[in-house]
Amino acid sequence: MIPTTFKEYYGDETRWFVGTVVQVDGDPYQLGRVKVRIYGVHPDDPVQATIDDLPWASVVLPSTEGGSSGIGANVGLKERAQVFGVFLDGKNSQLPLVLGSIPKNEHLVSKRHRSSREKNERARGSASTAVSLTPDVPITTPEADKINLKGDSNVERAFNFFISTKGGEFTPEQTCGILGNLAVENGIMLRSPNDLDPTVGVKEADGAPAVGLAQWNDAKRAANVKGGPSRLNELKAYSADQGLDYRTMTAQLQFIRYELYRYPHLGLAKLREKDSIEGAAIVFEKKYERPQPGSSAERIFWGRTIFEEIVS
Repeated sequence: MIPTTFKEYYGDETRWFVGTVVQVDGDPYQLGRVKVRIYGVHPDDPVQATIDDLPWASVVLPSTEGGSSGIGANVGLKERAQVFGVFLDGKNSQLPLVLGSIPKNEHLVSKRHRSSREKNERARGSASTAVSLTPDVPITTPEADKINLKGDSNVERAFNFFISTKGGEFTPEQTCGILGNLAVENGIMLRSPNDLDPTVGVKEADGAPAVGLAQWNDAKRAANVKGGPSRLNELKAYSADQGLDYRTMTAQLQFIRYELYRYPHLGLAKLREKDSIEGAAIVFEKKYERPQPGSSAERIFWGRTIFEEIVS
């Protein structure tokens, strides 16, 4: 007789699930696991259950693969994929196993003027990005940002991205701490209206070119990995791999999330701990941007300003 405490593992009380993949990289054990927001188990509201709260789900691989840490092919699932599977621990529902994916159609959400209801939803972190593109607007063009990202300005599009599942499910305060930094790096105060511009480029004091929202530069001293590519070249390579123009909001916002999750020294864990705009702004400045001292107050000011414009 199978002991009651173990019978779930033998499949006598199999529990099936369907869900959406929300993270495909960062598995600490390199087993090709993914994170899935499972319908009916995990709240849809990312504030109630963040990506960090979700368990890692194993994925069934063909028997031709190695099946050990770091051995075998990468899992081909993408974020937003709809998947199905079973829980290996039955009713406990903490050990999901993905068996396959289910094709789906994604429809572009109609663009609407911002209402008080939308503002309240954003404050709760329930806004999401629209990812479908019309056939005549290639994803590689800046014009695609207006369709690929939800919002009436680049600042608003960036805000909606970071509080969404795709962007990392940051709180509104953490998001505005990030955006306060981008505002200063990108020179938002030099333009009217005050909006982000992913095409902005400058030369730093040592002559290294810097580009984009975070002013990623081409200096080897700032590489994420010693001896590796510069952050600017890494942005370009990442964008090309995603089929994106590196000078677009879409590419650069996704790259910020990619860097935060891939490189622990850039401060993701510390950023998650902060519950204020000021705390988040300082962490992002010191860990991610790493500028010369003297601009902290300005970064906090712009973080508060954006929060008041979008959330309050």
